[in-house]
Amino acid sequence: MDEPSNIIRVPKPSPASFNPERPLHENSLLASQVRHCREIEAKLRPQKQAAKKYQSIETEGQAAAYIRQVTLRLHKRKVRKQKGS
Repeated sequence: MDEPSNIIRVPKPSPASFNPERPLHENSLLASQVRHCREIEAKLRPQKQAAKKYQSIETEGQAAAYIRQVTLRLHKRKVRKQKGS
């Protein structure tokens, strides 16, 4: 079988591309993702929001943990909605 022509090959990131101790202000893409997550999270009920305040996020590692936490909460919410449908 021939390989599909629409495959996009994505190179593996450099090990230096993520540094959990690097200040967040040095990574504008990650900082933007944190702001986006906060905008989405603000629409959740307060008891469903992340315990960590997004203003206190200072490093890439803290940002990754926050994004992971918000993403998990959103996925759980979607699963519950689908089951209730």
